[in-house]
Amino acid sequence: GHKRAETSLAAAPVPRPPTGARTVTKAAALGPSRADGSGPHAVGLSEVQQRSGPVQAVRGIDVGITSGEIVAFLGPNGAGKTTTIDMTLGLSNPMSGTVAVFGMDPRKAISHGLVSAVMQSGGLLKDLTVGETALFTASLFSHARPVSEVLDRAGISAIANRRVGKCSGGEQQRLRFALALLPDPELLILDEP
Repeated sequence: GHKRAETSLAAAPVPRPPTGARTVTKAAALGPSRADGSGPHAVGLSEVQQRSGPVQAVRGIDVGITSGEIVAFLGPNGAGKTTTIDMTLGLSNPMSGTVAVFGMDPRKAISHGLVSAVMQSGGLLKDLTVGETALFTASLFSHARPVSEVLDRAGISAIANRRVGKCSGGEQQRLRFALALLPDPELLILDEP
């Protein structure tokens, strides 16, 4: 007979680099949800299930990511990694189960400026320069980190005057990363960085 391959999604803690990622600080003020009562998870998924057409993309995932943790979702193509990220960002709702970001609905956490994301593609205007793109995006936030700082942190200061359409795919992804750093989010989600 024919056996169908099962796929699974694993959330694996990633060792913290010696410098870099900040520790989440707003979580304690947003109310308890962890078992020890010390505050909500930065991301909490409980019994989350989601379908993509006839395929069950996510099958009852339970994940609690605490403030300050760096986590990678690992799995083969079709394991539900991007679907899980979409639900965490409030771009889709689970068929069943619950998704919370800092103890609240993902859309509410995003509207409070707690979350930024770097998606796989899209969202860039090809006729603007890298610097113009960052300046324009920064103008959308009431409080933004300095453009020079985020371009430097993303390693693209040297190409600030280059048109986005002339940038390589990797440079465009670094620009998306810089844009995600502008609002100084408490949670940064990277989809296929």
